[in-house]
Amino acid sequence: MKVAFTGHRNYPEVKNEQLRKVVEQFISEGYTTFLCGMAEGFDIAAAEVVLSLKTDYPQLRLLSVIPFEGHDMAMPNAEWAERYRRIVEAADGVVTISQSYNVNIYRLRNDYLVDNADAIICYYSGNVRTGTGYTVRRAMKKCLRMVNLYADSYQIQFFG
Repeated sequence: MKVAFTGHRNYPEVKNEQLRKVVEQFISEGYTTFLCGMAEGFDIAAAEVVLSLKTDYPQLRLLSVIPFEGHDMAMPNAEWAERYRRIVEAADGVVTISQSYNVNIYRLRNDYLVDNADAIICYYSGNVRTGTGYTVRRAMKKCLRMVNLYADSYQIQFFG
């Protein structure tokens, strides 16, 4: 079974321990493949958590879902771009949505994440005018299981 990550760029990495516990809960339930949209912030932090768990859980697979070739070059921060490249290199697979940028590319990447997941782990503030908001609403329409780490305490939610 597969889990996709979606979240805001302003993710506080002090929440990584909570994120790790949620990922381990999903692993204990048989989820083995994790899809990462490779955006700065929550996405990259989540991918790093999955990679750090592969020693204890060798069955894990991380798929990097890249919006377009050269996406890392479009990142304004060199540190995020370097983390991105390390994840892509360590990932078990890479899905590239497009060879070049286009105005719909991030929506198409988010559609891919939802369409290929059984569950979502997100860091979502409730702002509907974001890519994360779009992705969460789409996941809800598809009745995916969802965990939102934004609040101080999280709750596993089922829709449908």
